[in-house]
Amino acid sequence: ENAPKDRASMWVHNLNTNSFKFFQAQNDPNAFTIVVRGNIYLADNLFYLNQNKDGLAMVALKDPDVADSGNIYLGDPAYGTLKQVDSFLYAENNLYDNNLDEAGSQTVTINGNMTAGNQVLVDRYYGTAHSKLTVNYDNRLVTGQLSLPGLPLQQPVVYAYSVLSW
Repeated sequence: ENAPKDRASMWVHNLNTNSFKFFQAQNDPNAFTIVVRGNIYLADNLFYLNQNKDGLAMVALKDPDVADSGNIYLGDPAYGTLKQVDSFLYAENNLYDNNLDEAGSQTVTINGNMTAGNQVLVDRYYGTAHSKLTVNYDNRLVTGQLSLPGLPLQQPVVYAYSVLSW
């Protein structure tokens, strides 16, 4: 009963290596979907072992009991250790940057996508300088090369038009 209101939030943070890499002993593809009712904080790196086979979707959903939830925050608020995230990111609310500047992470690469139900609020300027954010869009979900648990499969869309009068 005394738990903080954002008790369901998830932090990706490793004080020892500042990174995580997905691994399976048999080198089978890793396919994960993580859904959090709250916020997701990506303070450290997330790497695929196999860029062509592995996939991760992270979804932050709004918590009706927490006013400011359903957000994804990119960056470590203290150390600026975030450099790369291999993931499909969806925030039901907003996607923010956090310490992605001169004092923090000056270069960040997202391999996947960044999407939000409300806004993507990323400020890459500090003073007269600019920090670099690269998003390498991964189309494997759309093409059907990759399927992730809990996400709908993509079906090709075919449009048929008829001219009724001329």
